[in-house]
Amino acid sequence: MTSVLESYEDGVYTIVLNRPEKKNAMDYDLLKGLYDALKKADREKAPFVVIRGSAGAFCSGGDIVAFHTAEDAQALIDAEAGVLNESIKTIRNMGAIVIALIEGVAVGAGVGLALACDLSIAAKNVIINMGYRRIGLTPDGGGSIFLPKLVGAKRFNELYLFSRNVSAQEAKELGLINTICEQADLEDELKRTIEGLKVLPMETIRYFKDLVNHALFPGLESHLDKERFYVAELAGQPLFKQRLESFLKKK
Repeated sequence: MTSVLESYEDGVYTIVLNRPEKKNAMDYDLLKGLYDALKKADREKAPFVVIRGSAGAFCSGGDIVAFHTAEDAQALIDAEAGVLNESIKTIRNMGAIVIALIEGVAVGAGVGLALACDLSIAAKNVIINMGYRRIGLTPDGGGSIFLPKLVGAKRFNELYLFSRNVSAQEAKELGLINTICEQADLEDELKRTIEGLKVLPMETIRYFKDLVNHALFPGLESHLDKERFYVAELAGQPLFKQRLESFLKKK
């Protein structure tokens, strides 16, 4: 089964994370497919990119089971974080308006992926959770730069340290989501959003995003490198395997 599905129609390049049996958890193949799709959308000069998940879920973060069974979890997580970081940088630098369509769950690196996008539309029943501390890791995928910039240090600390669930309504109030709607209305809301964006000039977008990056996310590349270093270092410690075993027993 293909881990990432792509289509391009009427100026909208749609990228679907496609590991439904894992709630679209990220493994290397999915992450590489996401990066390749984003680069292709950029080469095609697609004005809009939609990132979504299959089977009613956005993304459940990294593949915990794969981390647990890997002979070298440190090397695996380092490689996956590296590819994820390239996707995050592409989203922030491409000339398209990138929209995250969030259903079901957005956890861990799935949160960072959604926050990197320019706009987010979510179903009312969505649950968001940073998740990292539950398995003894620090954030990656830009989570530790996007989230504190959007909600402030104290609230970011709370969300990471307690690793609690955040509802779609709370996420909207925090400024993490632009629009929430009923699950059945997601497609119509996405269509309305894109139609509203299409009537305005598109030649400004790459410049606009560059200004946002300089204002809110200066040093993004070096920060992503530091996230990758820390998450890989923690994954190389024996305690990480113990955390994973404990977490999987609770599931």
